[in-house]
Amino acid sequence: MTGGMNRKARLGRPRIAALALVALLAAAGPAGAQERKPVAGTSVSLVAPKGFEPATGFAGLMNKANQASVLIVELPAEAYPQLSTLFENSDTAKVNFARQNVTITSLDRVTVGGEKVPLLIGSQVAPNGGTFDKWIALFKGEKTVMLTVQAPKAAKLAPATVKAMIASVTLGKEPSLDDKLAALPFAIKVAAPFRVVDTIGGSGVLTTVGDKNTDPSGTQPLMIVAYQNSGPAKPGQEQALSETLLKGTHNLEDATVAESKRTPFAGSDGVLLRGSFKHANGADKAFAQYLAIGPDGRFVRLIVMANAAEMPQLQPAIDQTAASIAFTAKP
Repeated sequence: MTGGMNRKARLGRPRIAALALVALLAAAGPAGAQERKPVAGTSVSLVAPKGFEPATGFAGLMNKANQASVLIVELPAEAYPQLSTLFENSDTAKVNFARQNVTITSLDRVTVGGEKVPLLIGSQVAPNGGTFDKWIALFKGEKTVMLTVQAPKAAKLAPATVKAMIASVTLGKEPSLDDKLAALPFAIKVAAPFRVVDTIGGSGVLTTVGDKNTDPSGTQPLMIVAYQNSGPAKPGQEQALSETLLKGTHNLEDATVAESKRTPFAGSDGVLLRGSFKHANGADKAFAQYLAIGPDGRFVRLIVMANAAEMPQLQPAIDQTAASIAFTAKP
């Protein structure tokens, strides 16, 4: 699967929009004729199109027969005004989503519970060269919800099927943080002073040090752990994969790697990169990135960014958190 964080596990600066776009992942009958069901770990309930089942590895649905998927990313309610500007008109959307390698072709609106929900329609080229049709809808509730549907062009997923599913969406009460953490495809125990802000798309965890849940200026230490559902990656590719992902992370494109070594991580022989970079806010920052490839070519990445002077004091907590991470069994 490709898409959303994007599903290459791209991790960016601690801005709501960047995390959401981190987050950017056979025809069915009328949605109303089927049963609406909750999507585990989210506030979303919907009528799944024919062939779609609950996904493993991320919050959403998967059609194994044609490799189509529905990815749900939930963010704080205060993210909506910022994100909604990306959905105001197709020209704005084209510019902003192009940065995520998504080509937006049109903007539509779907009536959901009497409200008009914006729906962006476009496509994305996968790393393997395949092209995916893509639909991205934005909902306002207790949480800001971004729902992304993608399908290989060969699947010929009907736009009417996608719109019927979106029209069936209802937003309920947000699951508890413990429930969302339990639904992740990896185990983790975050060590103080880091605290969990939220999970990301059912496949990642956002943590920070400080009282701000959102930190557009990048003043607080940030640690994100993300599981990569696409692939497969092969053991032995850890070094190259680590370097590629690092260079694809916002603010770290020109980072200086001071140390690269093998290290135990997530029950595997992983890779640790450490170094420095200049943040967009002008501060001198340090980073540490852990990566390991697990069963079935799945991999998990931990990346932490903090002011260079803070990193030594944070290292014990980083080490403890990294040591706690383990792949969970995949059904």
